[in-house]
Amino acid sequence: LGPGAMASVAAESRQRLSDMLDVDLDAPAEAPTGDVAMDGQSAPRRPTTFSEWFQVASPKELRDCLKSLAAERPEVSAQLKELLAEERAHKEWVSQQEAAWNEKKSNQPAVAPKARGNQESEDFEMQARYIPLRLTSDERTLLVILQGALYVSEYTDRVDVYHTGSKARRMALQIQQVCAILAGLVVSNNFDVARKPLIEREFAENKHFFRAVFEIGRRYKVLNPDKLRGSYGKLIHMLQDSVKDEVASMVGFECVASVKTVATMVQQKQNGRELLQDPLLTAATREIYDGNKTRAEVAAEVLEKSEALAELKRKYATQPTAGASAPKQAGDLGELLRGKQAVSPALTEDNVETIVSSISDHLAFQRFNREPCDRMIHFLKSCFSLSKDGEWSLDISRGKGGSCLSHSHKTQYTFVLQSLLLWREIMGNMFALWQATEEDLLDQSLRYRLCDTGQGLNRLQSAPRVSRMMHNILHKVQGEVVSWVGLSVVHLGDRDVPNALVFIDKYTQVPRILAPIVAALDKLPGVYQSSAATRALIDKEFGDLETLRMMILQDFFRHGFDGSGDDGGSCVDGRLTSCWNWCSKIEKKKYFPAFLLTGFTGFDGGFESAGT
Repeated sequence: LGPGAMASVAAESRQRLSDMLDVDLDAPAEAPTGDVAMDGQSAPRRPTTFSEWFQVASPKELRDCLKSLAAERPEVSAQLKELLAEERAHKEWVSQQEAAWNEKKSNQPAVAPKARGNQESEDFEMQARYIPLRLTSDERTLLVILQGALYVSEYTDRVDVYHTGSKARRMALQIQQVCAILAGLVVSNNFDVARKPLIEREFAENKHFFRAVFEIGRRYKVLNPDKLRGSYGKLIHMLQDSVKDEVASMVGFECVASVKTVATMVQQKQNGRELLQDPLLTAATREIYDGNKTRAEVAAEVLEKSEALAELKRKYATQPTAGASAPKQAGDLGELLRGKQAVSPALTEDNVETIVSSISDHLAFQRFNREPCDRMIHFLKSCFSLSKDGEWSLDISRGKGGSCLSHSHKTQYTFVLQSLLLWREIMGNMFALWQATEEDLLDQSLRYRLCDTGQGLNRLQSAPRVSRMMHNILHKVQGEVVSWVGLSVVHLGDRDVPNALVFIDKYTQVPRILAPIVAALDKLPGVYQSSAATRALIDKEFGDLETLRMMILQDFFRHGFDGSGDDGGSCVDGRLTSCWNWCSKIEKKKYFPAFLLTGFTGFDGGFESAGT
């Protein structure tokens, strides 16, 4: 290894070596310390062991030691060369990905259905493929039991580690332990029904039950991304391992079942397609959003919605035969343990209500996720001008205020706008992205490998379905803006975003970041008018209310999109990292007390609780 080899190590590799050596390799070497300290202090004790020397050695001494080791031991030299080659390959990969993401592919499938927005009608038949069914009361009971089993499970702690022996055997053993915990909790919850099937039978004989319970957990997570934040990772990683042939043969059955959607129910029922095409479905699923409406207007919308649902039931639901028992709802424990549930081809009133409720949940979910993006876009366009910077300029300079980018006011305005537009489009396609995420994670042909990404061991796995969908979303947004600022690369399957689960988890944070900011800006006028003391405080510290609001917006649009953060930058994922970095520093902002006056508590929300 030549003398100039270390100088060619890229920034990230140098940081990794610095972390290993616990020193800054880029810092100048410190002056040698003499045997006798100045000012009469005693000389420091000389290191007597290698570990002690390692702690006190200067960067120059560590460099010399590393060079000597590389010269004397071929394996050290090989590791350094591999590190350098890895960094060069990563840079080449980023360049190739940038070219690939900028290339418009005509053979790509259409982007997932566009969010409803303000349109009065929508292709529900297309949307139905991605809309999960709302959980029944029986399914919610099983969900709570699943949450308890996953809470005590140590699956990822036992599996995602370096160890000797059969990995498949260890995976199968941990999956069986989760099934055993589930069985025990179900028996304790409903002894009469579950005792014989779950205690006297093998796990494989109850495969339909375990598949159904795992599917309930996955479906609930898609519907509520802010829930199961600790347990879902264990569940999906366990299912990811269960699809391997060697693991499935040891467990005795496959644990994965398809997530139930509106489309799957409609396809099993007569008149299901006609129901989705009925114009009354728009009225029955319309979200009643309070806003600035009067009580009478809200009451009228509630009446219209209930009448539309009643009419849909009358038109499409089949009335049960006199004397016949009503079909049991999905998630009935007895039916699941018997391994079969009778599915009638006729739509019942409960089926119609489930379909309507599921679509309503979908539309409310989209509104909740997209509205903060729309509001921030409105603030950007109404409070700032693309052509004029004026008093509230958005320009940023690298190294100033923690910024890692240098943009003029116009460039930063465009950069922020296109980022918010991209996030809004992603939020509108969230259910479709969740479906693609699980399909990639549970694809048996897409094997993963454990890799130290700098944030511990992670499962490194490609995500072709999510990548294709993001490619289309990105090009759709690029077609809406005049020019694209920054990189177009979406990291997937690399050390920045190792798998599809990390990707989807990042973008579920968007409303969690933007919604508290929007709420604070909306509440500030009311706080300002609440008392004379509050008005005096805000006027004294910030000048007036409008100055305070502009200060918050200017700081967020500048330093929430300045490329800062551990893996920040101008790429698509780095923009979100910059926002999280801004959120982590809000307590140090001058205007933070104003946030507290509005009732602000944080950006992260609640961490657990399954059934709520």
